[in-house]
Amino acid sequence: MSFQYTYDAKGKPVGVFVPITEWNKITGETKYIKPAKRPLPSKEKVLSSIEKGMRQVNQIEKGKLKSISLNQLLDAL
Repeated sequence: MSFQYTYDAKGKPVGVFVPITEWNKITGETKYIKPAKRPLPSKEKVLSSIEKGMRQVNQIEKGKLKSISLNQLLDAL
């Protein structure tokens, strides 16, 4: 098998690259499974979300809306 290792700055191995043919042998899979494609949001939906976010920023700056931390934002996702 032809693995390729990656190392950190101290020379400690931190990862390994396994060619897909080798991986298939290891796992017994016969073909690569591609992740399902999700449709992209429409341009209008993206622009609407940006506009909503900008309105919220303006409300926060005016003191009408309480801001949240980045951790709170990420937890909400």
